[in-house]
Amino acid sequence: MSLCRRNFLLSAAGASLASAQAAPRRLLIPRVSARADLMKNYAAVLLDQALAAAGLPVTLEPTPELIPQNRALQELGRHSGRLDVVWTMTSVEREQQARPIRLPIFKGLFGWRLLLAPHEVSERLREVQTLADLRAFSMLQGLEWPDTGVLQANGLRVVVSPSYDAMFKQLRLGRADAFPRSVEEVWWEHDRYGQGLTVVPDVCLHYPAAVYYFVAPDDDELAAAIELGLHRLRTTGAWDRLFLKHHGDDLARARLGSRRVLELHNPLLPKATPLDRPELWFRPQG
Repeated sequence: MSLCRRNFLLSAAGASLASAQAAPRRLLIPRVSARADLMKNYAAVLLDQALAAAGLPVTLEPTPELIPQNRALQELGRHSGRLDVVWTMTSVEREQQARPIRLPIFKGLFGWRLLLAPHEVSERLREVQTLADLRAFSMLQGLEWPDTGVLQANGLRVVVSPSYDAMFKQLRLGRADAFPRSVEEVWWEHDRYGQGLTVVPDVCLHYPAAVYYFVAPDDDELAAAIELGLHRLRTTGAWDRLFLKHHGDDLARARLGSRRVLELHNPLLPKATPLDRPELWFRPQG
């Protein structure tokens, strides 16, 4: 489908949505983190602004309980009615469960990884020059996280944990050497859980990774509205401004342009990922 035809269809869908929705639509989203309240959450704010830009007024309502990412996608896939939108890192398997809107909402930030490690391991890790050097260390990851498969596919030793809250204690106890965390996560986690841990200087990992909004497989109306709204926010520059408002301080603190970047491949990335559109992805300035 040509870009012009796609834009025409999206605009038509947006007009239909605007006329069809007299009252705000209630959208159920997962409570996936203990972090800041809903309207300080970047993905929630971006979703709200995108749907407003598409002419679909909504109210976002998080679930009372935390829902793991895989279970949230399963809820979408089986039309349980418990969720309407989920945002999470994509993979081939996940795109078979639910419908992705293929615009990376974090501009690939979840593929830029800094290493959280005990102080006594940090000095050795900062001297790592190559991926082969890194294979001498063990990496901590979550049981069902796509990143686990990415690290393993690159020959890294991975220690898997089923409990996020326990992972920082496991790291302090020496059960793994480092915990690769995204630029978007690592500073908050270090401030909250990082006693005895440090963010390793001078080095970082990078692999292509996209976090998308997902909806139920047959929710054409909502999928069209989200895509249309994101395109409109990107065109006006509102998306970039929101991105920098929420992530600019973390990126400045990370100094990615001055770090040694270890590139990893991501075999879990679907072929339809828009890697050929550089305007959708963050790249550090050297």
